[in-house]
Order: sequence, then structure tokens, then C-alpha cells
Amino acid sequence: MATSTTTLDRKALSITPGLLAWMGLLGFFLLIGLISALQVFLQGLIITNMTDQVPWGLWITIDLSAIALGAGAFTLSAVVYILRIKEFQRIIRLAVFVGFIGYSSALLTLIMDIGRPDRFWHPWFYWNIHSVLWEITWCITIYLTIMLVEFLPVVAESHIFYRWPWLRQVAYLLHKLAPGLAVLGLMISLLHQSSLGATYGIVKSRPIWFKPSMPIMFILSAVAVGPALTASVAIVLEWLTGKKSVPKETLRLIYRFSAFALLAYAYIKFWDLAAVSYYGRTPGVSESLYILRTQTPYNFGFWFGEVFIGIVIPVIVFLVPRYNRKPALLVLATLCAILGILFNRWNVTVSGLIVPLQYSPGVLYQIPPGEYWPALVEWGVAIGIIGYALTMLTIGAMFLPLFPSEESHS
Repeated sequence: MATSTTTLDRKALSITPGLLAWMGLLGFFLLIGLISALQVFLQGLIITNMTDQVPWGLWITIDLSAIALGAGAFTLSAVVYILRIKEFQRIIRLAVFVGFIGYSSALLTLIMDIGRPDRFWHPWFYWNIHSVLWEITWCITIYLTIMLVEFLPVVAESHIFYRWPWLRQVAYLLHKLAPGLAVLGLMISLLHQSSLGATYGIVKSRPIWFKPSMPIMFILSAVAVGPALTASVAIVLEWLTGKKSVPKETLRLIYRFSAFALLAYAYIKFWDLAAVSYYGRTPGVSESLYILRTQTPYNFGFWFGEVFIGIVIPVIVFLVPRYNRKPALLVLATLCAILGILFNRWNVTVSGLIVPLQYSPGVLYQIPPGEYWPALVEWGVAIGIIGYALTMLTIGAMFLPLFPSEESHS
């Protein structure tokens, strides 16, 4: 591993009014998040708008979306270290860093959502091997550890640690583990990404999402949007620093890959929609869909949010040469894909809980559909999580060598 790295130069690290304003905005986001989190810790989930009927809401939507958006780490790591496609070598550090931010944001959200954050450690000591959520917790923990080990060499290369050369030696040894960690990370990631979807597939008392296609759609949507997010972050960093860190053709390859993954995701989604009559054999599916389509904004969220914004626009921009040569359009299309993920996770999580339980004796269709809209404190925590993610990205861009130099054999 070469000692020279490409990072922001000293001039780029100078304090400017724009940087101060940006850091002030991030500090404001974090303050809102901390105040909101403190209220939840002191008073409990009772101050949220979640109920026994709709126990998952905005926070779980953010959690599932953050994990999906971090999928660029294992996807691009597999491309570089398993498929040996070296053209993507220059973006792999950024991919792992973005993945770490996504997964750590998800864990912060979960701490708020579990109701008893003082018991966050229970899944690691009290094993429930029959629980999908227990398996997801372990997989996310293991994969977060893998990303930490993968990224430690990058941290050790920062000029902050130049005075401790032994750290660079340790980093060099850890770097040799990268191919093995990529394989392990790929297996763990595919396991928990699919299990997130399988959670809804096994909840038979909520028959609307009781279907085997859900794990596949969760994997495909994550694999599609995660790499595109990493490529867009690289473009934004290029705008801010004035340095071309990743070749444009490499970025276009990533976007094209994301487009084809989105098309595969759309195929499964429409196949699932067309086959609803098959799944309708499960009691309650047809009635559940009728409730969603007539009494909630589910139709708008599905067709406009998931399909048009989240699939159609990104696919067109990512594939049509007239558009995919314009970085601003690529970033905008990536934002649309991210919105599509948010719409999808919201529709799956909240919509599936709004429909009343179908198997409670004596209450079949007598309970009205649940109602849920996030409380102010829930929005405050969400703003705080966004502030955390942007702060981590800002600090990393300022102090870490997120892109290797031409001489570096990263």
C-alpha cells in the first residue's frame, strides 16, 4: 500500500463562510435530534404516534432505507475483490464509507425504536434462533464490524496519524484481508437484506405481504440504489473539491448497472402485482388491498412514488446517453431512486400494519384500518439521523483519503 494518498489539500481544509454555514446547519440538525431523542428516552414511545396496531412507522422506514442505501459497500466490494474488475478500485473506499454511514444510521434509528434502548444488547446474549429479527440483528452487527475492519486502513492513512507509523503497518496487514472480507460481507449482506423482506413474508397474520417475492425485491432494490448513491456522492465531492477522483466512464458503468438492477426489480414487482390473484388464495389479501386502495394513499405512493419517481426516471437518466453524460441529472436521478426506496419501505412497513389483523376471533374486519402519521418528535429524531449521516460524510471528506492516488495499490 503506497503512502501517498489523494485527499483534500490544506487549502480545501481552510475555514470558509460556506463551510461554517454548512457545519452550523448540521449542528442544528444534530441538536434537534438530540432534544427529540432525550424526550423519547425520558417519556417513552407513548409520545410518538405509533400504537399497538401500527407499532412501526417513520423510524423503521428510515432504518430499512438506510440499510438499503448502504448496499453499495458489499456490491462494489464484490465487483472489485471477487470479480476482479479493477476499474472500480478507485471508488471502493468511498463505497465502504458510505455503507458504514448507512448501517450505523440504521442502528441509531433502531435504538430509538425498540422502546427500551437500555436493552439493546439483549439479542447478543439472549439468543432466539427462531426469530428473523434476531438473525437480522446479528448479521447487521457482523457486517458493520467487517466494514470497520475494511475501512481502518483508510483511517490509518490520514495525515492525522502520520506520527504513528506503526498504525500504517497494521493497516497494511488488515488490507490483505480485503478479499476475504469482501466474500464474507457479501454473504452476510445478502442474508440480512433478504431477511428484512422475509420478515413480512412470514407474518401470516398480516397476509397482505405474505409472499416469497418480498426478500428478492428487498435485495434487488438495495443492489440497484446503493451503488448509484456511492457514485453520486463521488460526483458531489468532485464538485466541492474540484478534483476528479473517479473516471467518468467508471461512474457511468455504475449507473448503468443500477439501471439494469432497477429493471430487474421492476420486473419482479410487476410480476408480483400480476400474480396477486395467486397470492389471493391466502385469506385476506384481496380485502387488504381493497382497504389500502380505497382508504389510504397507497395507490399514489406505489404508482407515483415507487414506480414513476423511483424506477422510471432513474432508469431513463441512467441509460440514455443524452442524460447520463450530465452529472447533475445523474445526481438528481439518484435522489429520485432514493425517494423510491423510501416510498417502498414506507408502503411495505406502514401499509401492512394499517390493515387490521385478520385472524383475531370475533374481530374480523370489525376493527377499522389503523391511522398513523409521524409525531413531531419522530420527525425530530429523523432530522437528527440525517444530520449524523451528513456530518460523518463531511468529516470523512475533510480528513480521510477516500480516494487512492494513482500510485496507491489499494
